[in-house]
Amino acid sequence: MALAWQSPVYLERGRLLDRLPEEVGFAVHLQAPAGFGKSVLAGQLAARLGMRTLWGSALLGEPRALLARGLGLPEEAPWGVVLEGLKAEPTLVVLEDLTGEEALSPLLRTLPCLLVLASRKPLPYPELPKLLAEGRLVRLGPEDLAFTLEEARALFGGREGFEEAHRATGGWPLPLFLSALTGRPPEAEALLQGLRESLSEDEFREGLLLAALPFLPQAHATPATENLFQKGLLRLTPEGFRLHDLMREMALRSLLLEVQKAVREAEGRLPPELLAEAYFASGLREDLLALLERPIQISTPAERLLAWEALLRTGGPRAKLRLGEALLQCGRKEGVSLLEGLLHEEPRVALTALGHLAYYLAEPMLGQDLPRARAYLERGLALLDRVPGELAGRFLNDAARVPYEEGKPLEAMGLLEEALRRLPPESPYRAAPLTNLALLRFELHGDLLGRITALEELGLSPSYTHANLPGHLRDLGRLYLLLGERDKAKAYLKRAQEAPGNPLAALEAAMLLAHLEGDEGALARLLAQAELWENPYLVARGRALLAELRGDPSLVEGLEGFLPRLTLALLKRDASLLPPYPEEREERLYWHAARYRLLGEGKDLDALLNLTQVGARILPGLLPLSLLPRNRPELAQAYPLEEVLRLGPREAVLLRHGEIPPLRAEVLGRFRLEGPLGPVALKGKAKEVFALLLLGLPREEVAFALWPDLSEEAALNNLYVWLARLRKVLEPWGVPTYLLEEGLARVEADLFALERALAEGKAEEALRLYQEPLFPGLDHPLLDRRREEVFHRVRALFLQKGEPLYLERLLELDPLDEEALTLLVETCLKRGQRARALRFLEGYRKRLWQELGEKPSPRLQALLRGCRKSPPRPATRP
Repeated sequence: MALAWQSPVYLERGRLLDRLPEEVGFAVHLQAPAGFGKSVLAGQLAARLGMRTLWGSALLGEPRALLARGLGLPEEAPWGVVLEGLKAEPTLVVLEDLTGEEALSPLLRTLPCLLVLASRKPLPYPELPKLLAEGRLVRLGPEDLAFTLEEARALFGGREGFEEAHRATGGWPLPLFLSALTGRPPEAEALLQGLRESLSEDEFREGLLLAALPFLPQAHATPATENLFQKGLLRLTPEGFRLHDLMREMALRSLLLEVQKAVREAEGRLPPELLAEAYFASGLREDLLALLERPIQISTPAERLLAWEALLRTGGPRAKLRLGEALLQCGRKEGVSLLEGLLHEEPRVALTALGHLAYYLAEPMLGQDLPRARAYLERGLALLDRVPGELAGRFLNDAARVPYEEGKPLEAMGLLEEALRRLPPESPYRAAPLTNLALLRFELHGDLLGRITALEELGLSPSYTHANLPGHLRDLGRLYLLLGERDKAKAYLKRAQEAPGNPLAALEAAMLLAHLEGDEGALARLLAQAELWENPYLVARGRALLAELRGDPSLVEGLEGFLPRLTLALLKRDASLLPPYPEEREERLYWHAARYRLLGEGKDLDALLNLTQVGARILPGLLPLSLLPRNRPELAQAYPLEEVLRLGPREAVLLRHGEIPPLRAEVLGRFRLEGPLGPVALKGKAKEVFALLLLGLPREEVAFALWPDLSEEAALNNLYVWLARLRKVLEPWGVPTYLLEEGLARVEADLFALERALAEGKAEEALRLYQEPLFPGLDHPLLDRRREEVFHRVRALFLQKGEPLYLERLLELDPLDEEALTLLVETCLKRGQRARALRFLEGYRKRLWQELGEKPSPRLQALLRGCRKSPPRPATRP
């Protein structure tokens, strides 16, 4: 008997049911772990079809015996008798809990029924690949059976919590359904037991490991990881594979000892920072301390180390060394005393502590105590020959910060070069001194692009630690701001703002980003954070940026420092308030730019052009285009093209004419023009003129088509008037670009793309592009003719392809297209979707009668009769 699967709590998912065949002679394989709704979907198919249904579980016996009993036959009846019984009337057979060991070959070879196979693992039956190749098998896996967000919304009936439940379960139907039904998380034990039974031992152990990890990078995945992903139990994020939150919480709560065992077994497989996270998440605190005491690089963010602060303070010298650096990275000066307490440890620990002290005591954002920093530098130099070369090189790289901040770039360069001599050639830590040397070359010689390249290459280095990342990303944002490349600057500043490892650098990046986006509220909140940090450098920087946004000099009055004084001079328009000429090259660029804004003297402009090796490329980030001398249009070549087109001068536009992008025209389904300055609005006759020109008509034909009753001269005069108006709208920069004597040029239109797709037989592209009407809102015989021509070409291509996707689109365009309907119905019948074919035919029949008062053609009536009859029985194959 057919199951009555009508409970309202089971959501009917049309996207899945519409993919299933409905005819005898076809098969479906549903393969997913427990709780993925395989039985529910099979039950809904049974309810939709209403045919005789036989349902059995391989857990209860051999499928042949189960089917025999369902047919009223003796359980020992052979396959031949069972198959004949199935042929007696249309039957849906659902076989669940299959393992692949069942003897199903006779059933699969003949398929005298519509067969649904449900399993938790792949099935090895040799007949399945053949059925798939013949188009008689539909496979649905966990990625198909998982609920979409919209399905979760429908399951919850509009109640809150569906998004969180979908995120936690990853669309896993069973726990999602239980959450919707009860409003509470599902029971862990039952779901974990179901998973244990659905997965191999390796897969289940991999899941336990992932329960202790924030993510597993793809490079460290195993076949078991991939299998879990394929089964829908993992998400793939940019960082790597992640276990769904619900399963993670259940495993840590109910199977902690097994999770700990899986973590310990993964020690040689995971990178140390991930192993540290796994130890902490699974409660293996002693293992975590032992790992942190090892003399290896562990790239754990400072903020994360501070979350373990109480534990690390109980550890040995290396754990305290890591904690001390993390405290300083987060702006907490007690890190200094913690590091100073390690200076009498063995030389490797002591030298590392000295390097951190020298570096952070030279940091302006931490108050900068250069005499103490210099003392620790000198003390560290005495230890260099007592440690391995790599450790010595890393100290020298850190300590070079001291002479750099002291204004001694040559000494800093010497320390960095010595660092490179001591670092082994294969050392990943060579990237840091190379980057710092690039900074010095910028300071000494203005090599701005070299510095950018070095910073960007450092991001690919294996030694790129969390502590380095925010500061380097911030610096890249600042350097791209110098070049006026705002989009790149925003991207780097946003990444710096979100990157863990150095909260002070992230806060400065967030300030620069808020200023760049003109967000006064966000900048004020960030300034308040800087004041809570009690960080004078960031407070002064934040006030200067906020004062510039608000145009309020009172925010920086009385403040010392380069940026506050520069901002005060600009806001008060008084060059005498400028700070003293700075030593750092980046500050010199801003100083000359401010002075040129205030005084307009050519020597400041020349200084800007000569301070770096990029010449005029530096100008867009420092000076508005309107302030450039009009007699030097070549300087505008470095500015964004849109800015040049808006502001000119004409000579500058002519120099950039080849860069002007095409005009983009959309005339399929809507009329929209997009130029380099944004949308272009055409009205009235101007729109008609443009449309006819787009069809490729010469001016004389356009004039005759629009003013047929006028003389040729009068019609052309009218056209020239409208062409002049059109040119002002299309080319406001005053240089002929799109509207030339011979017609339109440099125009990209969706109509052209559609015609190319039609000529090349690219139906998928034509389906994406074609919308009706062509040239909406316009009425002209020439346009009507093109509309008809394009439609018939689209129709011919879609009929030629004959796929349901294209045929259904044709019926959307013309619901009474008999040829498209016939092809669609025949395709559905070939795929075993008789009920779907009947729905199309019935809809056509009703519409034909309602709109035209006619009956379907004899051919369609024959198809209707065939669909209403019971389907023919397939011949038995040996």
